[in-house]
Amino acid sequence: MNKLFIKILLLLSFSIAPIYAIAADDDTPIKLKEVAEQQEADEKIIQETLEKSKKGPYDEFERITPRSSLLGLALSVQNKDFERAANYLDLRNLPFSVERDFDGTELSRKLSIIASQVLTKISFESISDDPRGHLDDGLPSYRDRVRTLKTQNGEVDILMQRIPRGDGVFIWKISNATVGLIPELYDEFGYSLVGDKLAEIFPHTEILGFEIWQLVMLLGIIIISFAVGYVITFLIVKILQLSKKLSEQRIQRFLAGPLRFFIAVIIFRSLFDEIGPSLVVRAIFEAKTLLILASFWMLVGIIDFAISRFAERMKRNGQPNSVVLLKPATTGIKLILLLIIIIVWLDNLGFEITAVIAGLGVGGVAVALASQKSLENLIGSITIYSAQPVRVGDFCKFGGTLGTVEEIGLRSTQLRTLSRTVVHIPNALFSSEAIENLTQRDKILYRCRLRLSYDVTPAQLRAVLARIRELIEQDEHIDSHSSRVRFIEFGDYAQELELYVYLKTTEFTQYLEYLEETNLNIIDILSQEGVKLIIPAHTTYLEKASDIQAV
Repeated sequence: MNKLFIKILLLLSFSIAPIYAIAADDDTPIKLKEVAEQQEADEKIIQETLEKSKKGPYDEFERITPRSSLLGLALSVQNKDFERAANYLDLRNLPFSVERDFDGTELSRKLSIIASQVLTKISFESISDDPRGHLDDGLPSYRDRVRTLKTQNGEVDILMQRIPRGDGVFIWKISNATVGLIPELYDEFGYSLVGDKLAEIFPHTEILGFEIWQLVMLLGIIIISFAVGYVITFLIVKILQLSKKLSEQRIQRFLAGPLRFFIAVIIFRSLFDEIGPSLVVRAIFEAKTLLILASFWMLVGIIDFAISRFAERMKRNGQPNSVVLLKPATTGIKLILLLIIIIVWLDNLGFEITAVIAGLGVGGVAVALASQKSLENLIGSITIYSAQPVRVGDFCKFGGTLGTVEEIGLRSTQLRTLSRTVVHIPNALFSSEAIENLTQRDKILYRCRLRLSYDVTPAQLRAVLARIRELIEQDEHIDSHSSRVRFIEFGDYAQELELYVYLKTTEFTQYLEYLEETNLNIIDILSQEGVKLIIPAHTTYLEKASDIQAV
């Protein structure tokens, strides 16, 4: 083998998959990672094969071993040199119809197309690199099985055959038993009628693994897919518009976006095989990237629609503040869905998912430990929104802090104090301690003591009590059933009356107005009855100390 052949073969070894993939198992789904790994492993096998072929008899087409012959055929196909590729086919004793209708060049072209359509993984290990071939495969010594194809009419062996070259040297070719079946196999696994016609029209130039005619057909399939998706979703939208309940804009956006794309992808997938993609393109396609993206987009649309409907229901049920919880909940659901989608996609590419999930588990534990406080606050916010001990705008007391709730966030709750400062309380703490909600009072208690001088007579005292009770009964701002005034004790310096009054309001500013009015009415009563309030007074006597003689 000359050096030029070796260099060319090594350079092209990664792009000649379709023909030497015939050593694969077509029952196994194509995985892009497996294809890449197999190509890397085959580079070493190719080099070993080339080194061994140098020691054998010389053959212009490198057909001394089954493996080298298959490599030579692959190189010829890669170069679109089907005339040279015909030298790797045993064209002796073919059926009459095959000999009459096809020459070696056409048969090699059809064989390359069959290989690109029905074969999956790349493997050279099962192909013998011994000039004698496999001697223990149960076949005649002059034949080697490359693989078995499953067809509509049963299983068909793809065989290589050791034949005499004519000068005493034996070479390996694709068996005439296999060559005779190429037209039949092409009818089942080859290009479609449209593909054949386009392949005759356009030049055999490849761009990104596609020939020109394949790109043209791919563009046509894309246009057809989106056109059909548009028509289907357009009809659905028109039907739904007839119903007032189902004519919402978000439903129409869902139909015109995620659903339309999903339908287009399904149609595209069903027509994709018509273009006869290569092995690598098929491996990329089998990763189902577009289908996964379409499914993810559609599921996200369904989640958004369901959450929006749920939010509207919560608002109708008088829980508008709880709607804020739906945003992080929606984000969490979407992140979980995205994680599942990524795992499925990686599995389709051929990565070991068990290791990925194990890594995610360890990482999840680390993240959970690192974000323990954040999770506590998040759970606290959920507790606050679900139990609703306070709402935004409520006036409450938490510990020694008195203020109005301005915001209930995911991490903390903000209270605006009476001094107009803002206090941020972590939700984990706010949800676990006692909270006094002053806004939820149905009325506000006013409690004080009236201290009357001991100079007040019993008659005056009875008159004051009677008139205050009359005030409680008649004042429309006082709850007479719960309010009272009582002479409760003789104090150190005064006779003490306890005023226990509930004012009918929940607003603090209004409470101050009613309180002021009540106090003024009581002062009027005391003044009219000639009674004075007494304030405790202490008298301090200071006496000059006598001089102390110095000792």
